[in-house]
Formats: sequence, C-alpha cells, structure tokens
Amino acid sequence: MRRMPGFVGVGALLVGLAGCAGGIAGKAEDWVKAGDPASAAFAVGWCTDEDPAKAGETAAANALKALGCPAKGLIFYEYFPKTLKGKDGKDKEVPDTEKEKKVLPGVKAAAIGVPVIGCRARGLVNGGTKLVNTVAALAIGGRKITCKAVKVELADDRLAIGRAIANGLKDVPDLKLVFALSEMRLSFETKEGVSVEDLIRGVLEAGKGVVLFGGNCMPNEAGVDLAGVQFIHDQMLAGHVVAMGIGGPIAVYANHTNEFTPSTETVTVTKAKDKWVYELDGKPAPEVYRQIRGMKPDEALTSDWQHPIGVIVSPEKVYLRMVLEEDKEKKGLRFVAAVPEGTKVKVLKGGADAQAILASAGEGVRESLAKAGGAKPLVVLLSDCCARGMRLGQFGKPTDCEVKDAILPALGAKSVLVFGFYAWGELGPIAGPFGGLTCMYQQHTFVSVVLCEAK
Repeated sequence: MRRMPGFVGVGALLVGLAGCAGGIAGKAEDWVKAGDPASAAFAVGWCTDEDPAKAGETAAANALKALGCPAKGLIFYEYFPKTLKGKDGKDKEVPDTEKEKKVLPGVKAAAIGVPVIGCRARGLVNGGTKLVNTVAALAIGGRKITCKAVKVELADDRLAIGRAIANGLKDVPDLKLVFALSEMRLSFETKEGVSVEDLIRGVLEAGKGVVLFGGNCMPNEAGVDLAGVQFIHDQMLAGHVVAMGIGGPIAVYANHTNEFTPSTETVTVTKAKDKWVYELDGKPAPEVYRQIRGMKPDEALTSDWQHPIGVIVSPEKVYLRMVLEEDKEKKGLRFVAAVPEGTKVKVLKGGADAQAILASAGEGVRESLAKAGGAKPLVVLLSDCCARGMRLGQFGKPTDCEVKDAILPALGAKSVLVFGFYAWGELGPIAGPFGGLTCMYQQHTFVSVVLCEAK
C-alpha cells in the first residue's frame, strides 16, 4: 500500500502540544453545558486517565450529568497510544488496540440506553487539545431533539453507502445534521470510479438543507495503512461509516478556513480524467503548478500536505485539495476526487507558519458565529485536519494550542461548548456549491459548525 508521506511521526509532533493536554476526572471544569432542556440541550465532558474504561465512563458521566435532562444521543472520541520500535530503530506512537477495547464498555456504563457513536481521535474541547489517554464526549438532549445512530459497511459503491445512511435517518423528524465518522479508506481509495463525493451525494439525499459533518479517524499506523476504529452502540468496528442524525429546533451555521495563501493567478482545468488533472490553461498541470508556486522545474512534490490547490467556490473562499501523486510520464496530478474540466483553481502557498494555523482557527470560528447573527450558540463542532496539528507541533512553540490560543478567544466566552477532533480528512460544508454539492470531503482544513437555537 502506498505510504502517506508527511503523516509519519504524528505522535512525536503532536506531543509538542503538551501544554494543552489535561483534564482531571470529576472536576467541574471538565464539563460545559448549554441550551434549554425543554427544547435543545448539549453538554461536553472529558477525562484523561490511563485506565480507558474509567476515562470512558467518567467522560460520558460528566457530559450526561451536565446535560441536566435525559440524553437522546452521545458522540465520543478516544485515543490511547503505545510506543513501539520502528524498523529504523526509532520510537513510534501507535494506537493501543487492547486498551481501546475497554473504552466503549466504560462509555456505555454511563450511557445506558443512549444511542452512541464514536471513533479514535484526539479531542478538541474547552479544556484544550486532548492528546493521549483521553475520552471526550458530547451529550445531546432536550425534549424537542431527536437522535438516531446508524452504521454502513464501506464498499466501492460509495453512492449506495450514502443512500443507506440517508435511508436509515429518514425517520428523524426535522433532520438538520448528519454527524458521520469513518476511516481513511473512505476517502483515499485509489480505484477509478470510487469517490468519497458519491457518498456525500447519497447522504445529502436525506433532505433539503441537511448538513453533513464529521471526518475520518486516526489510522492503525500512520503512513502504513488506511484502516481505523469506529464505535456504535455496543460495537467496536472497522471498515464502516457510523453516523448520528440530529433533528429538532436547531440552526446550523458552518465555515471552513485554512492557513495557506492563494496565488494571485487563477488557472482553469483544461484536461482531466477521473481523479487526474493533466492540463491547466492548456499546459501540463505539474509544470503550471511548479511555475506558479515558484518551484524548480525538477523539484519533487514531496508530500501531499505541502502541495495544495484551491478550488474557487466563492469570491472569498477556496476549497482545498491536496496533490496526492504526480505521474511524470503522463504529466498529471492526482487528487482525492475529480477536479473537472472548466474548474477555476488557485495554487496555494505556505503551510509552515504556526501563527497562520492559529489565526485561521480563530477566523473560522468567528466567521461561523457571524453567520449565526444573533442566534444563541449551543455548541461549536470542529473537524480540524491532523496535519494542522502536526505542523503546529513542528513549527510552533510547545505550548501552542488551537483551542486555548485561538478558538476560545474567538468565541469570547469559555462557556460556549467546543467539541472537535483532529481528523484524518474532514467532512463539512463549503461555500459552494461545487459539483452540485454544498458539503464536501476536505483536506488540511479547519471546519467549524455552530449549532444554535432556531430563531
């Protein structure tokens, strides 16, 4: 299987965020709540403990206790690592699958009878970035809220998967949000005709105005495989999409930002096939890309997290896609999904500026809140690319933290709920539509979705 350059060593880089890690189980600062139990209520709880069962039970109990009403659903992230020696003799961090098996029983001990989904991920909550040995949970309740959890096994027919999710959630009254979690296989299959966009198209058939949000979990071993772990009810799975539909009197406002700077030049895709772009403005795509970026003609495209393009989706926004592969013989660039002929794009520059990463997180949350106008925010959901966390650890200070340094200041109040994760590929709205879709699979992007009381 093709190795994913740029993703090796994620654990070592993110440990640089140690100043954000924390959370002592059972203390009042380990949960935050918002909303009216008579209508729609949300609460976030977290716990850091080397005992995964204790962490799971305490995080879920914290969230459920803070909710103040019967829960209708619960979503959680967990990450419990171990250190192994790699073939190169260096230490590497990988998930401890034996510990993971104990998380869900702990969560369910607190959330008896509550629909549950979850995945393996580093959490982003009001207490900061939760790197290791932590469970973070979002409890959803309120008399007028409805939640339902479904699962679908991954298959090449991504459209059928999406439609199965939509069909499974069609009985959720006033469905507003589909919260979906999967693994890198969902998006990085290299087979022609297999595209994550088809899954999105199918999910959005659930209803007009429905928003798809979520992303992929951490893989079993960074740079080696694409598989991961998903949880639903009492099951620990792999190779699935798990999703929770949330319906009721809530309004959804979304935004996406990144830390890159678009080129002043705009170019047009003039030759493309499936996931490959062969020409930009009638010239070989790799040649045009290197020229605009200021690279040498023979300079390698060394890492898919260093070389993005921006698909123009509005006068102020580009939708970021990474160059995954170069075909030097056919002079093409491969992307995660099709970039059709006629698409206007910009070449994006940067990626090594920690302050730009922090600034884009704050900007994203502020823009989402601005879209909400005077509506009262109930919870801010985040799907933040893991590569942003890697670069923050690599280029920033050990204490840099997107939550504490950017997100909470942008919210202006620590009482606003934050529930997010470092995703290995993000799902969320774009300022589109693009290809007829308003939600897309995104890369190296900060996706923020604010759920508010319906006006």
